[in-house]
Amino acid sequence: MLKKSFSQNLIKDGNILRKMVSLAGIGAGDTVLEIGAGRGDLTRAIASCAARVIAVELDRDMVPYLETVSLLHPNMEIVSGDILAVDIAGFAGGETVKVMGNIPYGITGPIIFKLIEERRSVESAFLTVQKEIGERITANPGTRAYGSLSAVCQLVAEVKVLMHLKPQVFIPPPKVKSIYLAMRFRDDAGDVDSALIAFIRQAFSHKRKFMRHALLERHTEAEVEALYETMTFPRSVRAETLDPQIFQKMYKFLKA
Repeated sequence: MLKKSFSQNLIKDGNILRKMVSLAGIGAGDTVLEIGAGRGDLTRAIASCAARVIAVELDRDMVPYLETVSLLHPNMEIVSGDILAVDIAGFAGGETVKVMGNIPYGITGPIIFKLIEERRSVESAFLTVQKEIGERITANPGTRAYGSLSAVCQLVAEVKVLMHLKPQVFIPPPKVKSIYLAMRFRDDAGDVDSALIAFIRQAFSHKRKFMRHALLERHTEAEVEALYETMTFPRSVRAETLDPQIFQKMYKFLKA
């Protein structure tokens, strides 16, 4: 029985699952870490193409289903536990993995930020998320959905919507639409750390208001004035109008 507490909504359509694997470009040389393997429906499709699959599942009642799948796919490993506690680097073994998963909507944010933190071990991630979250991740500056999540994700990765999924393709159908998206992590984003991420979140903390109000909570009037002069910002500039790379330049200036 599926459990609401785990936000379990499974995709059973084999055609959709195979298309997901194809869009992720899973090949014979890939190690894939799957988040929320459930009963192993996506796992089967991945294991048919990849060299190795690490199926992570928190619900212990799902493990027997996964063990049955593993009998047909010896390239599959089962990890019974919380993805937020999994050492991705340990499984990568000095290489990189691809991550796939139908993400529990209740913990999408923590999972995204875990992948960002461990991106040196993650080549790319292909995730099914709530439509609203997917739109925020991929939003352009100046749009209503654009915010700190957009800026952070786009600083560290190339993000793209791959598929739109209606509730009817899930069992049970969720109350919201979903998006299948790609995050391909950049090799040149090594200096994006937790301090820069915190700075971006602070800059957006007064969304729809002038950004200077948010910055003045952490910086002096003189520092903010010098920043605005250097960046040639008008006093009325709002965070949601700025490209992700601008925040990186702002942070470096204030840190200097």
